[in-house]
Amino acid sequence: MAQMVSVQIRFPSEELARIDRYVDNGDFPSRAEFIRDAVRKAEMIRALNDIRKVMEKEGITEEDLLKGGKKVRQRIFSEMFGDME
Repeated sequence: MAQMVSVQIRFPSEELARIDRYVDNGDFPSRAEFIRDAVRKAEMIRALNDIRKVMEKEGITEEDLLKGGKKVRQRIFSEMFGDME
């Protein structure tokens, strides 16, 4: 596991109360874990948006993505990250 570094953040009381409800309901073990989960989800949403942009640029439809298999995924990966070879 990566080394943890402490940071201080401030929330409006209403937002903190919502986070605390998730913790109190047992959905998350702590405020910190809720925030880490939110960051991971934000990163995933950004990656999905990046994939959509590449698909639009390359003229790849969702159907192409589902049916195209490895070839289509390689095109998207190459557009996002360049050739890895």
